[in-house]
Amino acid sequence: METYVSQSFDKNYAAAWSSDQGGFSYNLAQNLMEYINKNKKPVKTALDICCGTGEFLYQLSRFGIVGAGTEVAKSMIDYSQEKYPNMKFTLTKEIYDFPTKGKYDLVSCNHDMVNMIEKLSNWKELFVNAYKSLNKGGMFVFDFYTKKKLENWDEVIFEESDTMDHVKSIKKGMDNKTIMKEIYYMKNDEGFYKKTFDIIVESYFENKEILNTLNAAGFKNVQFCDFSLSPVANAEERNRVHVIAIK
Repeated sequence: METYVSQSFDKNYAAAWSSDQGGFSYNLAQNLMEYINKNKKPVKTALDICCGTGEFLYQLSRFGIVGAGTEVAKSMIDYSQEKYPNMKFTLTKEIYDFPTKGKYDLVSCNHDMVNMIEKLSNWKELFVNAYKSLNKGGMFVFDFYTKKKLENWDEVIFEESDTMDHVKSIKKGMDNKTIMKEIYYMKNDEGFYKKTFDIIVESYFENKEILNTLNAAGFKNVQFCDFSLSPVANAEERNRVHVIAIK
């Protein structure tokens, strides 16, 4: 991860992220549990890579899954540990470089965090480490923005709620890069605002390159899915793809 990206995080951003992304984590966990139950997968332990503020792990814990998380931003770790004191969170230098001593039934990396990895060779390092961290028959679940979505994404998004305003500016960068700037304005009880921000550089690759890299890491059973975790035949036409890879 670029240094300036991690430095832009602070505890206020962690709080804003937690509020903004909680719904995504809740719904994804619900969809994942439906998939697990339907396919009779024995998932009792989970490792969430670049876990943010721990919401996804919390949702899994409601189904009896014991989870741990890694994160590259110390402010996220501090916020998560305070919010979920019974969970274990580990600070790492890079998204893809994490301890592989433990074995889990599920490894996840959500919220298009893999797009924040600049080089495909480092995507492979993530995939290899995920593979090493899984029990036999375990699942690696992650999502990414496709080349179709990122290569021409030029948009400003404004969202408003009673507690927070969110401005997201997206523009094309150099080569296979897209630059995203997020600003949160958090409202307090007196009606004042607290500003916090993040600048993210996301990289994209061809879906076939990603599939080949997963195969090279050891994953031979790979499904490209939609948000409901139902397989899709037209992954090249989608803006975002969720992946289920079985060890």
